[in-house]
Amino acid sequence: MKSNAALLDLSPQAPFDHVVDPGPHPGPACPAPLAPAPGHPDSATTASDSATTVPVFVVPVGSASPHGSGTGLSPDDCPALNGRSRATLDGADRRRLLSRLPERVSAAMAAAGHWELYGTRGLLVVACGDDARRMGFSVESVRPEASPPDTPYEVLTGHESRIAATRPAPERDRLVTRFWVRKDAALQAVGRGLSLAPERIEAGFPGDRGTVTVPGPHGLDVPVSVRNIAFSSAYEFAVAVPEPLALTPAFSYPVG
Repeated sequence: MKSNAALLDLSPQAPFDHVVDPGPHPGPACPAPLAPAPGHPDSATTASDSATTVPVFVVPVGSASPHGSGTGLSPDDCPALNGRSRATLDGADRRRLLSRLPERVSAAMAAAGHWELYGTRGLLVVACGDDARRMGFSVESVRPEASPPDTPYEVLTGHESRIAATRPAPERDRLVTRFWVRKDAALQAVGRGLSLAPERIEAGFPGDRGTVTVPGPHGLDVPVSVRNIAFSSAYEFAVAVPEPLALTPAFSYPVG
């Protein structure tokens, strides 16, 4: 499948204009893991030395397909796939999905015993392998200034609301979405989903990396390491791992 940037009308910029092309990929091998941020405790060692890597594919989705008209995924198919996994799609739906994704992605999914999907309009994120169960991912589109934000402000804590209130409207809407994907990813990582009100979780840390504390059962809080990944001006994306698990995503993006 080839990406169709014109269909991703969520930003005046091309969706992947800030991504460095990693070059040709002759096979489905995983790329190098994402390097820790400078100054992070893990930055002295490579991810392959200190952590288990989880292959993650970021797939921009257009309506064009090599199989002919009407057979490819459309941008609006992606939200319906959000939160689905290999186990929650029946055989026919799995075969249909695999036949409509880029070959590198479908090959990795076919070889994996488990995979999970995260999507918003025009973008699908695929995390492969059993370790994907122990991580959380969340992606949301950032609408143009003329459109209302998809993420309601009610998901914010008081502290987050005060931070957002100091920003101009376009920046504020992006920041609200960034806080939301942090919370969503952290909840996914500990298996709580939306059983917990997002406004109870503080995710207003500065920078792109921090710890989000998720209230657990029996009064036991769970610290979760959360990082925002900036691969496109059109989306906000967060990855979460419960501490002190040593898991890191190994990204292939954009794939299309």
